[in-house]
Amino acid sequence: MKLFYTKPAMKWEETLPIGNGSLGAMIWGETKRECLGLNEESLWSGYYRDKNNHKASKHLEECRRLVEKEEYEKAEKVIRETMLGEYNESYMPLGNLYFTFNHTEDITNYKRTLDLDHSVSEVSYQTGGHSYTREYFSSYPGKAIFIKLQCDSPALDFKISFESQMVCKTEYTSVGLNIKGTCPEHVDPSYIDIHENPIIQGDKGMKFHAECNVLHCDGTIEEEEQCISISKASVVTLVFSAVKEPEFNPAMSYDEIKEIHIKDYRSLYEKVELYLGEEINLPTDERLERLRKGEKDNDLYALFFQYGRYLLISSSREGSLPANLQGIWSWQFRAPWSCNWTTNINAQMNYWLAQSCNLKECLPPYFELVKKLCEEGKKTAKIHYNCRGFVHHHNADYWCNTNPMGMPYGEDHGEKEAVTWSMWPMGGAWLTSELFRHYEYNPNAEFLKNTVYPVLKEAALFLIDWLYEYEGSYVTCPSTSPENMFKTSTGDSCAVAMSSAMDLAIIREVFGNFKRTCEILKLDDEILEEISERLSKLTPFKVGSKGQLLEWNKEFEECEPGHRHLSHLYGMFPGELFEGDKVLTEACKKSLSLRLSSGSGHTGWSCAWIINLFAVLGDGENAYHFLNTLLTRSTYENLWSAHPPFQIDGNFGGAAGLANMLVQDRNGEIKILPAMPSQFDSGYVKGLRIKNGKTVDIKWDNGELDTYRIY
Repeated sequence: MKLFYTKPAMKWEETLPIGNGSLGAMIWGETKRECLGLNEESLWSGYYRDKNNHKASKHLEECRRLVEKEEYEKAEKVIRETMLGEYNESYMPLGNLYFTFNHTEDITNYKRTLDLDHSVSEVSYQTGGHSYTREYFSSYPGKAIFIKLQCDSPALDFKISFESQMVCKTEYTSVGLNIKGTCPEHVDPSYIDIHENPIIQGDKGMKFHAECNVLHCDGTIEEEEQCISISKASVVTLVFSAVKEPEFNPAMSYDEIKEIHIKDYRSLYEKVELYLGEEINLPTDERLERLRKGEKDNDLYALFFQYGRYLLISSSREGSLPANLQGIWSWQFRAPWSCNWTTNINAQMNYWLAQSCNLKECLPPYFELVKKLCEEGKKTAKIHYNCRGFVHHHNADYWCNTNPMGMPYGEDHGEKEAVTWSMWPMGGAWLTSELFRHYEYNPNAEFLKNTVYPVLKEAALFLIDWLYEYEGSYVTCPSTSPENMFKTSTGDSCAVAMSSAMDLAIIREVFGNFKRTCEILKLDDEILEEISERLSKLTPFKVGSKGQLLEWNKEFEECEPGHRHLSHLYGMFPGELFEGDKVLTEACKKSLSLRLSSGSGHTGWSCAWIINLFAVLGDGENAYHFLNTLLTRSTYENLWSAHPPFQIDGNFGGAAGLANMLVQDRNGEIKILPAMPSQFDSGYVKGLRIKNGKTVDIKWDNGELDTYRIY
């Protein structure tokens, strides 16, 4: 399980990522000026302030009446002009650490690797009659990045320097470099282009520090104004830390520190083993190109699967923040979509693999984020909608604002199409699903009582109040289906209607999970009666003229029939609501077919969602087809998933999809090899998780189940 290359990275999407949950680096592997692109998870622009729109609730009833009269464009205009809050802030790149070498002769025998089995990256080459190696790992126990540079003789000459786009002051000394910096006070999202100064430095931004210290050097160290110079060395070891203090015993050797790192990492990683075929001994980029040409390489899918697990371990550990749109690896000052947590699919998809792929240890950051959003979301629920409970919309940042975001900094109204994504008060409710799922996989009454129950109750309270009775049924209004639009009777594009299928699925799921939680805990909660009353009259899902599940409450003409979001299929996956319901399952199949015939799945994460849908539908050949599509069309040379640009959700969703092809545990039924494609003729998997604290090993041969063991 290694990624390897015979040349340095030529762009960021070819770098090799390392991380310990909080501190990450992207390694280029250059031979003359090596670059480590550095990130620390807590470096964000901005500062905490209330972004709720305190006038919003006054316009809710007006908006509802307009939708009821089918004056959708007017309703959307009301939301855009009176009900939105400010956009969130941006995740900041820490900076670049450079090692500049004085190599003058040709480079030979170059190799750049990322060893997934041990979470260590290495660069090796020969030049000038000498062999050089560089080794990198980011240690969770050590809370730092460790680097070892070696030469087979005392010919290691290089300079260490640091550069950052943030306001930084770097001090160079004989023991290393010390960095002190300040994050910007505000950064506009990259898609906002209305301000002359989209970056405001100010003095309210987050302060931070970082250090790169020399642990060992058998050569000479000299201080220079803009760098540290090391000469005539054969071995140099360094430690880089930021924000958090490193935690290791200075008396320990580099090898001892590395051994502790590997032991910690493997305690998570080695729990799952997947074999789909023999490894092809070629560089990873060449293997990917062969796959694009239609050649067989089953082991590359296994590598992609384990890479997904590696990336989650590297970007989400207890005490860290959850994996964001790019995990923790971001190099742009105004990163795509602010490199935030986008909660209308992407943040949730990041954790689809956590249970089934045996990485429950990576979930605490997710749970902590949901708890924080719950507290902030109580304010937004009251201010924006005069509802109880908590609400969160489609975007979150470090400061955990929960308002519907669509208003640029300093403006008093939202942008033209902002309502399409911003007016979606279901983000918080969806986030709670992973809490209850964690209990299903890992039954623990204390977790259910202290974490799941209080958050689920706040989500249920909001949904109880958000629903209202219209023509004899409970409906949601205004309602959108994330980022999708329909054509009104006038031919205009609009996003706002009533009771989208995704709203109804999430509401049913939250209410169902809360009822089950109360049953298990033997609680006679006072809101159970309200929930039962809402469910008894909740407007049903609707099937259209083509047999498809309708996305909205009416059969509108879609503006983009091949839209990337598959929101109306939530009840099929990630939900389990439609399991066993032949009518809704067939409607989902038809909707998926219509979407695909119009070009859906063109982004990495969307393609990953499709893999999972076909897997739970038991269609192994189509699940494999889109797994192959994900790698051949939406994967960069370093196996990062492409939206484009890079978004890590495709990696995580793709790994989850492959796991769902091998085993499923849904609605009380365990399915072994439910979606096995003919391509995966023989193989085995060890350590996948199913519900109730169980694990499964499976072996198959010539397309048929050989043996399995549940334990």
